[in-house]
Amino acid sequence: MGATSPVERQQRWMLTGVMVLAVLAEAGVASLLPHDPQHADRLHSVLVGLAVTLVLTGLSFSGNLRPADLQRLTVLLAALWMLANVHSVVVTHRPVTSGMLLHTMMLALLAFSWLPARWAIATVALTFAALCSGASFSRAPDWAGLILLGFSLILTWYLTRHGQQVTYERGRNARLMELAATDPLTGLLNRRAGVTHLEAMKVAWADQPESLSVLMLDLDHFKQINDSMGHARGDEVLVAVSRLLTEAAQSEDVLVRWGGEEFLIILAGNNAAQSQETGLRILKAVRRLRLPDCPPLTLSGGLAFLSEAEDVRTLVTLADDRLYQAKAAGRDQLV
Repeated sequence: MGATSPVERQQRWMLTGVMVLAVLAEAGVASLLPHDPQHADRLHSVLVGLAVTLVLTGLSFSGNLRPADLQRLTVLLAALWMLANVHSVVVTHRPVTSGMLLHTMMLALLAFSWLPARWAIATVALTFAALCSGASFSRAPDWAGLILLGFSLILTWYLTRHGQQVTYERGRNARLMELAATDPLTGLLNRRAGVTHLEAMKVAWADQPESLSVLMLDLDHFKQINDSMGHARGDEVLVAVSRLLTEAAQSEDVLVRWGGEEFLIILAGNNAAQSQETGLRILKAVRRLRLPDCPPLTLSGGLAFLSEAEDVRTLVTLADDRLYQAKAAGRDQLV
């Protein structure tokens, strides 16, 4: 099988967890029934349900089925199992038990959560209709319980669909926020998001301003690349350098495309020597970068610490001034 996405892995683990809980519940019921003469005749059906659940759990663990297919199979088997119980009520005229009502509720939860809306409504409606029809053959039909169940199914449908809508909107808003904060070319934070992030980190490191620094970087002679090779090639260079910066930086560092060929790296928790080492390591990595049909690349950089500035704007300006000092001193160096 191909690689699964994080969402699919999460769905599989959640589904497996539900299956394991169902196995434990049915195993517990099966262990208690032999000691209850009134319900001992139900042991066979419980064991069959346990066997089916074990098979589903095995399929979930094995990964042979996609989570969506496994969910549909689970709902189908739950519906068939419910119809088998209804058939038993019709044949034996036994009462509709509270377990059957609970089974219907669980089926509704699974169907409304996992199936398309129309299929879910059809599955639950047909199952409820079959249950009501079977109850008419029972020697003690619980019509009040069935009416309450019907209302509960409608409420379950509403709450489930509402919850899915809320989840969708939250995910959509998160994606929009991510898009608004991301530079579309490089995938790094854009300038606005970088400033917001830096403002927050300034507050967090107010007691240790010497441990928060910014590294302003600029690609040397980038205009020549754009003029001689075209802007499309220039974009490829920016993407390659962005990828290299991401690999060279520490996991806790924050990378920002500041504008054009300028990048800002926020370094937190580093002393002066460590920040200087990070900057030099990045310059060295870019110096070694080789791209097809592209001249060797270099960076100039300016490093400034929060302890040297009273606010974020001053901090960035100081790093920018030092960047231009590096440019004036011959480029390919850090000031």
